Amino acid sequence: MNLDFSLVPYGVLSTAIPKVIKYLEVSESWTRGRSTTDDILKFLFTGQMQLWVVLDDKEIYGQIITEIKQYPQCKMLVIQYCSGEKNHMKFVEDKVYDTLERYAKDCGCAGIELIGRPGWHKHVVKRGYETRSVMYQKFFG
Repeated sequence: MNLDFSLVPYGVLSTAIPKVIKYLEVSESWTRGRSTTDDILKFLFTGQMQLWVVLDDKEIYGQIITEIKQYPQCKMLVIQYCSGEKNHMKFVEDKVYDTLERYAKDCGCAGIELIGRPGWHKHVVKRGYETRSVMYQKFFG
């Protein structure tokens, strides 16, 4: 399977939303009441967060939503939400991590962080992330 990973430009966000809404609803369920799908949409349409999609020529298979968070001493790219079709990550995971790292560096971020379920462990540790409680972090340099 030949999948790609791409940032959805702000100008075509409204076109992409109907194709990813089912994945946003899954992300809502993982928040356990902290955010609704409407909240996530607000974050995207206000530009607070960025929508990325896993896709081929015909279909979208998943989404990742990131946010650039400014801490007092540095910026980090934070993976806030992620969901997709089961077993598709293996086809695109190298592209995902490479693309997000390049984007984070281009934005002047010191690294990437995410809070994820334990199943993310197998994907992130081989790329230099450390498990700290349930937060995964990778600092550049």
